[in-house]
Parts: sequence; structure tokens; C-alpha cells
Amino acid sequence: MNNEFVKQFENNIKFNYTCFDRVIIKGYILKFFSIGVIVNFLKSMGFSKRHNGVLRIFTDQLNDHIQKEAKKDNIPIKWWPAIGGKNGAKLKYVEKYFNKRYKPLKKSTDHVFCIITDKEPVQTISSKEVRSIKGRLYNKFYKVRKPVKQYYIYFHDSVLGGPCYLKISSYLPFHCELYFNGHNFIKQKLDEIGVKYRMKENAFVDVSEPEIIENIAKELDGRLINDRINYWMDRFFKFDKGKYSTRSKYLQHDWYVGQAEICSNVVFKSSKFFTSLIERILDKFSRIGLPDSISKIFSKRPRRSESKTFVRLYDNNACLKHWFRRNSIKQYNKQGYLFRTETTINNPKSLGLKKSVLYLQSYLWFGLACNEKLLDCCANVDISTIADEKVEIFNKPVLDQRFRKISAPDLRKDRQYHLYDELLKAKYKSFGFKTSDLAKSMKEHFQNPGQIRYELKKLIVRGVVKKKKNKSFYEVTGFGWKYLFLSISSKRYFENPMISKSLKNDIQKSCVQPSKFEEAYRNINDGLNTITQQLALSK
Repeated sequence: MNNEFVKQFENNIKFNYTCFDRVIIKGYILKFFSIGVIVNFLKSMGFSKRHNGVLRIFTDQLNDHIQKEAKKDNIPIKWWPAIGGKNGAKLKYVEKYFNKRYKPLKKSTDHVFCIITDKEPVQTISSKEVRSIKGRLYNKFYKVRKPVKQYYIYFHDSVLGGPCYLKISSYLPFHCELYFNGHNFIKQKLDEIGVKYRMKENAFVDVSEPEIIENIAKELDGRLINDRINYWMDRFFKFDKGKYSTRSKYLQHDWYVGQAEICSNVVFKSSKFFTSLIERILDKFSRIGLPDSISKIFSKRPRRSESKTFVRLYDNNACLKHWFRRNSIKQYNKQGYLFRTETTINNPKSLGLKKSVLYLQSYLWFGLACNEKLLDCCANVDISTIADEKVEIFNKPVLDQRFRKISAPDLRKDRQYHLYDELLKAKYKSFGFKTSDLAKSMKEHFQNPGQIRYELKKLIVRGVVKKKKNKSFYEVTGFGWKYLFLSISSKRYFENPMISKSLKNDIQKSCVQPSKFEEAYRNINDGLNTITQQLALSK
């Protein structure tokens, strides 16, 4: 990437790269969208009658073939509702229960994790009996949307990595689908050439040679995907004939890009710096989703009814997402130090892209261009206002693990000031403390332990105090000692003396030259501000 955002923050950036993320390829037998073609196909296969029993023959033959393949290679078949599965959770289930099983095997081999079956409503055909004008009864095919058994074949591919899945609908017109992740493809290639890397979820957070990632991403093109699809379809999409399985030449799918996510990832050196930066970006650029602005990102004419913006939580971090003609672009803080800008193409036709899988590489370049334009917008941030410290969390409410709002500490409260002072005592550093210990020492300031727990909660969610592992004691963290000492010192030696001095009217009355007093007061105030800023920025 070569945009203004990367140039502005290059001293704070570890490395950056762009690649495909989630990609879904959909397969259709185009001629089977016509009922007449299906009728002619059945006639060519020797079936003259039009009823559901004929259609069921093809379904049974497909089921038998997949069952034989599973039995031959000892592949487990799971009925999704029986294992309590939820929508959209199949991939997580496979990664949790089956991915570890195949780790000892060579990554350059093809192997199937499992086959998950489920029923989903899809568009298919069915037969019904109708009466003609002359009163004769006959069967007629018609299009219908109904629940049909689906096969999700999860596998590791020797080229694409894994896990991927091939989805096969068991009923005419046999719609299919392939899913893979571009990060797994890059991971597979890095393993082959021996480049060291570290991943967290589906993101690279450390690579010994980061420039190689860009070159690998360019290798993922439509011809490669088409070859891998044909390999897996030749294995599983066949019809059992008893002693052998085969597939008619008329049952050939055409493959199109259903969804493509192109992500540009910027890995920062410091999570503290980036956390402060992303907050300013989300606040400043939320209006990019307006029709006139978002249309410039996608290089298309604006349409007010086809754009929208919303903010949601992604792993407890804010995600700013803009929609345009059913396509989207979003930005979020993924790992605390990884800034992801991601273009999702769901409607390629509206963006002037061709849907055939052979044009997959053009999706990468188009998505990269959109990401670059949005990142250029985000370059207009004043870096001098960003501190590499956790300062703002002490001035505003934050959310705990249960998304409950916890108010900010307030040292104007006498009991909170004395609690800070108490926690800095050396006797708590070695062995920690309990709420009961603080209650005994601070009877004058707290009426009951509940008040202590309330004030401690403000410090726990901000990382000042933490609970010892497998123990009932609390302790002050390293960051907490610095914060508590700085807060007490600022209150005791700077704020209180300045406030008390400003309230002494007798000093002002005795001053012969008020203008010089005011000038001296301003100099002191400026000096104190400089000292407190330097203390806050030092760690």
C-alpha cells in the first residue's frame, strides 16, 4: 500500500499488507434455470414422466455416492440440528473439533475434516398434478422455494489451505458453493517457502519478510480457484450407479463470485498509540457514509437510497461500516494494534465488475483502490494530539465485560483520594489486599465494604488493580502504581496549592501591582501544565 495514511504514520507502523479475506464462489447449472431444459434433460436420461419420484432418483444417487466416499475415507457425517448447531457457526465447530485432528498430517495434502448436513430453504423445482382445459390430468414442473438437504464438505486443500467447504444441494438444480479464506492461502505458501510468521485469528501480526505477502496475494487468481473447484467436484458431485459413480456432461456448473472481502491491514508497533488513534478516526470520519462521499470511494454516481452508515461492536471494539449498493466498506481495530480496512463486494454488477470466477483478481485491485481512498481520508489526523498512554479512560465512563457502564474516578471525592493514598502503602505490594483489609484501615472514610468495592471497580476495569490468579487477593499493577502516584502527587502538590492560593483574597488585595501578579500566575500555570503533560507522557 502506498497511501497518505501509511506515509503519515510510517514511524508507528510495523508493516502492512492487502489480501483476500473471506471469498464465496457460487456454482450454477445455467440451463437448469429453465423448466423446459430440465424436462429435455430428463428425457435424454430416459425419464418421460414428470413427477417428484423421478427427481428423487437423482437425489438418492447423489446421497449414496457421498455416503460411499465418506465410508471409504472414514469421514464423519454430522446432522447439524442433532448436535445443536446454530446458523453461521459450522466453521467454528469444525475448527474446534476437527482441525486439531489433522494437524500431524502434511499441510500440502488434501484431506476432508467432516461432512455436515443441514436443511436450508433454496429455490428448486417440484411437480404437481394439474387439470387441462379438456379435463385431463397431467403432472407439471414448477419452481418453488422449500427446505432441501445440503452437504457442507469441510476440507483442507493442498493449495488453498483450510478449512474450506464445498456446499452441494442434493436436489435439482444442484446449486453449489465454495468457501475459502485468502489468509489461509498465504499461510500455506509461507509454510512451503519457509518464511516465519505469527498469526492471531485470521490476521498476520508478525512476518519475517512482509513484502512476500503482497506477491503471494497476486497468485490467487480465478484459474487457480477453478482448478481446485473441479478437483473437489469430481470427487463428491457424482451419482451412484451401483458398481461405479458417474456424472452426466449436462451437469456441469458455471462458477461466479458471490462475495469477496478485500482487506488492507496496517499493523502498528504500539497498541496504546493505535487505540487512541482509532478513536479519533471513528469520531472524525463517520460522515464518510453520506451518499456524495461514499460514492467517491467506490468511484460511482451517488444514490441516496443506496447508501447508509452504522457503528457496531466488533470484539468489543467499535466498527464503522458504510453500505453502498449492497456493497460495504468498514474499518475497525481488530487485535488492539491492527487497523483493518475491508471492502466487501456483494453486488459486483453495480460496481462494473464481471461475476465470473475467472475475473477474481480484478476484485482484489478494485477493493484495494477503495481501501486506499478511505485510508487517504483518514490521514488527516493531528498526530500531536495522540499520546501513547491510557489517559482518556480515566476521564470518561468505560464498559466492563458485561457491557455495564462504569463511571470515571473522581479525586474530588475525599474517600476516593484516601483510597488512592492507602493503595500506595508498601504493605500491600508483597501480599496484596482484600476488601476487608481496606475496610479496617479506612473506617473513617467508608461506611461499609460495598462502597469500597464500588470504588475499586472503577480501578479494576481500567487496569489499575487486578485480582491475583487463583487467589482471593487483589494487587496494584505496574501501570496502576504509576497512575496512583501521579494522581496523588498532582492533587497534593499542584492542584490543591493552586486552588487554595487563588482563593486567598487577602493576597490579591495586598498586591500593589495586580498586572504583574496575574502575569506571574500565568507563568506558574503554564509551567505546571508542561510538567503534568510530561509526567503523563512518560512511562
